[in-house]
Amino acid sequence: MKSYHALAWKELKTQKITSTLILIAIILSTMMTTVIGQSWGILQALREQQAGMLNGNRYATFHNLTEEQKLFLEKDDRLSFVGSNMTLGTAKLKNSGISLQLREYDEQDLSVYPTVTQLSKGHLPQKAGEIALPQDALDYLGFSGDIGDTVTLSLSISLLQDTEEAYEYQAEFTLCGILRNNYIGYSSGVVTGIAGEGTAEKWLSEKYKLYSTDFRTADKGGFQQTVSDLADKVGVPKSRIQYNWLYLSALGIDYSESDSDESKTSGFSYMTVAGIMIGALVLLAAGLVIYNILKIAVSKRIKEYGTLRAIGAHQGQLYRLVAEELILLCLAGIPIGAILGVISAGGITKAATSLFSPEIFMVQSIQELDKLIAQNSTGKLLPLLVSAAITLVFAFIAAMPAARYAARVSPTVAMHGITSKVKRKNRKDKHIRNFEAFYARLNLKRNTARTAITILSLVMSITVFVAIQSFSGLLDASQDVQKLHLGDYSITNDTIGFNPSVVEDLKLQQGISSVSTLKYSLYKQESDGTLPIETGFKLRPAETLQIIGVDEERLKSLMPALTKDEMQELKDGKACLIKNPIAIAYEGKQTETTSFTAGDTISVANNELKVFGNSDAVGLDNEGFVNGVQVVVFDTVYDQLTGKNTYSELYPILEDGANTQAVEQKIEQICNQTAGSRWLSYQNTDRQLEESYQQIRLIAWGLILFIGLIGLLNIINTTYTNIHTRINEIGMQRAIGMSTASLYKTFLWEGAYYGIIAGAIGAVAGYICTIFVEAAATDQLVFVAVPISPIIQAAFASIVACLIATCIPLSQIAKMSIVDSIETVE
Repeated sequence: MKSYHALAWKELKTQKITSTLILIAIILSTMMTTVIGQSWGILQALREQQAGMLNGNRYATFHNLTEEQKLFLEKDDRLSFVGSNMTLGTAKLKNSGISLQLREYDEQDLSVYPTVTQLSKGHLPQKAGEIALPQDALDYLGFSGDIGDTVTLSLSISLLQDTEEAYEYQAEFTLCGILRNNYIGYSSGVVTGIAGEGTAEKWLSEKYKLYSTDFRTADKGGFQQTVSDLADKVGVPKSRIQYNWLYLSALGIDYSESDSDESKTSGFSYMTVAGIMIGALVLLAAGLVIYNILKIAVSKRIKEYGTLRAIGAHQGQLYRLVAEELILLCLAGIPIGAILGVISAGGITKAATSLFSPEIFMVQSIQELDKLIAQNSTGKLLPLLVSAAITLVFAFIAAMPAARYAARVSPTVAMHGITSKVKRKNRKDKHIRNFEAFYARLNLKRNTARTAITILSLVMSITVFVAIQSFSGLLDASQDVQKLHLGDYSITNDTIGFNPSVVEDLKLQQGISSVSTLKYSLYKQESDGTLPIETGFKLRPAETLQIIGVDEERLKSLMPALTKDEMQELKDGKACLIKNPIAIAYEGKQTETTSFTAGDTISVANNELKVFGNSDAVGLDNEGFVNGVQVVVFDTVYDQLTGKNTYSELYPILEDGANTQAVEQKIEQICNQTAGSRWLSYQNTDRQLEESYQQIRLIAWGLILFIGLIGLLNIINTTYTNIHTRINEIGMQRAIGMSTASLYKTFLWEGAYYGIIAGAIGAVAGYICTIFVEAAATDQLVFVAVPISPIIQAAFASIVACLIATCIPLSQIAKMSIVDSIETVE
């Protein structure tokens, strides 16, 4: 041997099994970090595309623009996209609670609304007078014709914050296309029809020939500054700026809708905390596996380091020897792990995308889907560098302490090896019911550091599995859209309402788990400013008073910070929540509005009510907000204030696996018995929203299962290494009379203890992570339901993996002779 440097390679070749185990740990950990890094780009891109599909691939919209203002925006080089449309009016679809909105789009703007333009028959409008309508709108209109037939629509149109009555007219159009049903619009009460270019010029007066211009900015970081500057130059008030909150949130772009200029995404972000936490968990889990295996392996070689010291090696040479061995292993393991990680990430994505048609991935063809995946998966250098860095750092952190110990102590002590004593305080004579279990516990206590690190590496694998399952739900951009409706159905009667007996009868219907309710009364001012109900305050001109009664769950959702005492005050009729009117700008001047804040006291129908705070608007589904003061009270308090006890709207929620046909028959019966009633199903809406998340869910689950598999392999590798490095010890136990069966039982108990302890700690850690993940979805740190299924799956898999990993090396060691076991030096 010409140099001690050659000893590093010779050691690796001599200790084949230990070197192989370390190499496997390096490969698996590199694979895990690489797969997550490569897959994250795909998941984020699909999440952004999902948000763009749900609400348009636009950042914001300026409404009520003239031709000159529209052209000014089109020429601004700070905007990467500009498209416009013109509203021709809305038509009420009978007995549905939804409206048909007819729009004329320019060619650019039509491209940003993929869910609106999907045809099932015919073609999109190409000239004035042609329209394309969704099939459900045609059904509600009672249209029984076909492509080329005439459709007559009764439309009404008004401007934003218009002071005049809406303009109503009737027009005839030629149906040129039938669009696919877009049930997402049901959440906002609007379905969209498309009119051909020149239709607005034919039917609208100059007052209503105004544009809504959608745009995207070239600079995402300067988005709000660009919007504010454009609004000032074009002369658009904030009330006519609409931010695409769903898309902006998915992109992580800051924006402000209020006069305070407070960013919607500024401040403490639980989403950021959750993302950092999950990333740190994955990196720590990957690193701990390497740390544990190397710590065990290097500690067992302290005698060898002592021998090297005895024959003249100095401290620096020992450090370099360990470093060279690690570098050789990492040079082989990291590239292999990175390559396998990239291949695995691509395989997970391909497997998930091959199960569905391209449309569900919000693209039009397989080629477009492949391009999207390729742009966001391959060629990502940063995840590969991070994977390599994490592997190297943890490898050296693990190996150097043992090498430093061997380098600093005397050669005789190092050659003697590390010994540890089990200190057993307060020893008492007692009966040992199971010797193997008792002896396994002693083994765990004998080397607490090794036991703690082994358990910690198992805990991290369990925690990562549980946490990533919870985190995958945050990738669903449709969650906020689902919150726009309460139940699976809405049953509305805004005239006479539903008697309480109807609600009780509906709750007894098989298949319905619960029914949320709304009581609603609208009071308009008389000509002298008085109201039909007595109040202790006066409203501003044109404002209305709305008294709304809701159940306890709805109150909690409107103000989650309510305490038990405050909720009781609401139930006792001593308090309320307030939604203030919207300030309207008229001829450049902003009108004054009535305003109440937390701590105020108001009087309604001779009842004093303390204001607990301001809430979001509450109203009938798809009817919009009628400008005025909303007084939100508990269900029975509404009866005291208004003298009425009927319900304006019911929201049935179905049980899993419910017979929807029977439920809908019951709803239809209720509507027939109560004149002026209508109902709407949101099941198709929820189904379409669920489908928009399918591609993300599939890839996320592929990632979760892959990480779970890597975690199991790491558990097996860790347990195998733990036993393999104790061959001499096992030989000594057999020499003093321990049978093979007893040996198996002892180590199986060790494996079981590892799995059970790690499962318990991992369950708690996983639950804590779940709390932070759910806080990212609600922006509130509260206790949530325990994710029992993921915890049981992870704990069970860990215990089984520990037991399997215990049996494999033991079966090989048991076949060795006792002498060979004691004398074995790898």
